[in-house]
Amino acid sequence: MSAIIPTAYIPGEVRKHLLADAEFVRLLHGGAVTCREVPDPLTKPHVTVKAVGHQGGDPRLHRVLIQITPWVPRPEVSRIPEDPDITAWNLATRAGELMARAKNIIVDDTHAWSAHWVDGPIQLEDKGRGLDRIIYYAPVRIGVHLRRRTI
Repeated sequence: MSAIIPTAYIPGEVRKHLLADAEFVRLLHGGAVTCREVPDPLTKPHVTVKAVGHQGGDPRLHRVLIQITPWVPRPEVSRIPEDPDITAWNLATRAGELMARAKNIIVDDTHAWSAHWVDGPIQLEDKGRGLDRIIYYAPVRIGVHLRRRTI
């Protein structure tokens, strides 16, 4: 019986891939990309990368649905002169384009991944923190196929 090999943490790998792109980093306007919650208060654009589903009949195939969500505060808070919907949209579309081109990305000696665009972005706003603290966001979802390079 062979040992069970843990799979690579795909949200972290996607995060790393996004941060390797200079244009994506420029669009962040000094913000951050994490696999965690949105900070409160939110003062700069923030992108979350989360696994939101696992597709297919066999978990060993590792087809993971990833949601990349740019969150952007109002211009009075961020000091970014651009409309926050546009900032969120630009981050989401750049992320979708980067992921659609991500093919055979090597993680380690055991894993590699490829991605494809699924849907999004869509324009949304979160008023949960209060009407004076609206956050604009535009999620995009991608499918990631993680494969084992060796067994």
